Order: sequence, then C-alpha cells, then structure tokens
Amino acid sequence: MFELKKVPIARSTTLNSLNVDEQSDLELDTLPFGVVCLDQEGTILRYNLYEAQFARLDRNQVLGRDFFNEIARCTRGDAFEGQFRRVVASGASGSLAQFPYIFDFVFGAQEVQVEIMRPVSGARWYLLINRLRVAAPRPDRPANQVAVEQRSLAPNERELGVRRDLVERRVAEVPWSFFAALRATCDALAPGTWQLFCAEWGVQFGRRLAIDLEGTAISNGGLSLGELPMSEVARLVSRRLADQGMGQTTFDFAALREGVLVVEVARSMLAEAAPRAHRSAEDPLSDLACPLVAGTLGALVSHVAGRRLSAREVVCASSGEPLCRFVVTANERRDAVEAALLSGARGVDSIRAALRRTPAETANE
Repeated sequence: MFELKKVPIARSTTLNSLNVDEQSDLELDTLPFGVVCLDQEGTILRYNLYEAQFARLDRNQVLGRDFFNEIARCTRGDAFEGQFRRVVASGASGSLAQFPYIFDFVFGAQEVQVEIMRPVSGARWYLLINRLRVAAPRPDRPANQVAVEQRSLAPNERELGVRRDLVERRVAEVPWSFFAALRATCDALAPGTWQLFCAEWGVQFGRRLAIDLEGTAISNGGLSLGELPMSEVARLVSRRLADQGMGQTTFDFAALREGVLVVEVARSMLAEAAPRAHRSAEDPLSDLACPLVAGTLGALVSHVAGRRLSAREVVCASSGEPLCRFVVTANERRDAVEAALLSGARGVDSIRAALRRTPAETANE
C-alpha cells in the first residue's frame, strides 16, 4: 500500500552530503531547485533545467556567459555578487554562504534562498537556488538591474525556426506520425525492446515534467506540488498533458486506500499512433502500446508522493478499447501487477484482487 501525502519540496541542502560536482547534467536536471555552476570570474559552466525554466531562458544561450553582468543582472552588488567574490577569494570549499535574495525579472520577482558551495577540488562554485515565492514585478527596479530576457539573448530565433510558448519554453510541433515512425524504427533496429525503451523514456520525461510543474505550481500559488491537494495536482497534470496533445487524462482515487491509483487516458496519441495490437499467447502484453505514458505517470506520482511508485498500463486503446487505463502502485508490488497481467487480468477489479492475495495463496494457484 502507498499513500499520496504532502511532501515539502526538496531543498538544496539535500546535496550537502554529496559532491555536487560529481552529479551528471542529467541528474542535475531532475533536482527541484536551481543549480548554476560558475568559474572564479562568474562565467556560467553548468545550468540545470529547473533554473532555466524559472528564469525562462534557454540554457544553451547562457552557458559561457557572465552570470552577474550578462544574465542575472539583478544579482550585481554586494548582497549577491559581493558574497560570491568573497567566498572565491577565501579559497575555501564546502558550503560557504547562505542568504535570502530577490531575483527581478521582467515577468515577476522571485524570492529565493541561495547557497554557495565549492567542491573539494577544482575552481568551480555552485549556486543552489531554492524558490520560495513568486510575486509581481517590482516597479522600482531600473532596467539594468533586471535579469535578461530570452529574446535579448537570441533576437532572431523566430526567423531561425525556433518556437516558444507563452512562458518562453522552447516547443516543437510533433505530429502523431513522429511516434509511429519512432515505433517502427525501434521494431526494425531493436526488436522486442519497445516496451523497455519507452518505459524508461517516460520515466525520464516524467521527472523533467515534474520539475516543470513545480514551477507552474509555485508561480500560481506559491506552493510546491507536494503541498497541494492531490485533486489540484491531478488538474495540473491533466491540463499540461492535454496542452501537449497527449489526450485527456483522468485520475481516479477510489481505490487509493488499497494502494492503487487508477489513471485513464482518452485519445492517447501514443495508442493511436501505434499499429493495431492483438494479444498473443506468446506475448500476453503485446496489446499494451503506451509504456511511455506509464513511465511518465509513474515518475510524476513518485515525485509528488516522495517515494518510488510504479505505473503499468492494463488496457490500451490500440487494441480497440475506448481508452487507455493505468494502475499506479508501490514499487514493491510491481511484480504482482505484472504477474496478474500475464495471467490475463485486465480489469482494475481483477488487478486489485490479485494484489490482495497473500504470497501463499498465489503459490497454491
């Protein structure tokens, strides 16, 4: 059984027991706080996804630029840049400074808590930035003390075929045939790996989508996903996936006391892009075509719950069903769900019944 409970947003101090410099860029991108790596001059060496989304900047445009004078101009002065210069001059390593600050952007002010860290070796300093509250722009700030806008870094990108949404995230219009071609390519080059590949792809996408939704939640009301009611989290997830054209997502919490969350997706793009599937005796799971969605849902709900959860598709529209249905359970019950599916169970009630059986009952069948 698992519980969906309010879990405070992870803070940068979670890295204090680690060497942040050893984290890969992929690992930094899954953290729910900003990470900016600078050299001693203030040049940006690394810039994670969370920071890019809150600053509404394309990180490829900020890498190699001066953090204080070109990008975060609102940090110039003794309160922020001065602190950085002093810790650089000290030559010390570890957690060197912590202080509150307000980032000023054209689109709003952001109250943050900043921690400056330096790895034991190497001339690199990390800014770990926790967003605490988002507010309206401060009208008294001069233009040269407001952080740069994306349009200033790449003024001609529209002519170069770059598209952005209303909050400056880069987007691309992808037709359903893109996913059909991806499936065909996977089947041709690596037969039998589609489920595994897409499940992991979904997990990675879900982790990044969770960070994106954290930004939306804090911008809307100052609360993290873990601090919101699950009904509101479900609404945010459903709206985002619908905006991306992935179909209509509905969360059913009726079986949550038994440790089962049911999610239904109508008009799933993945299911409709897949070839018509038929369950076969050789592969009883061959009719399930949306492991990418399952991985995404599992990663999202895991982020909110604060523990590892597993999502599995149990019914798929690619086999002629009216919609796709997924069950989310505690990670340690994943094998039991898989065994139920292999035995022919497809209804949520039959999955729940299988999960209620004891190991001894299952062994005697």
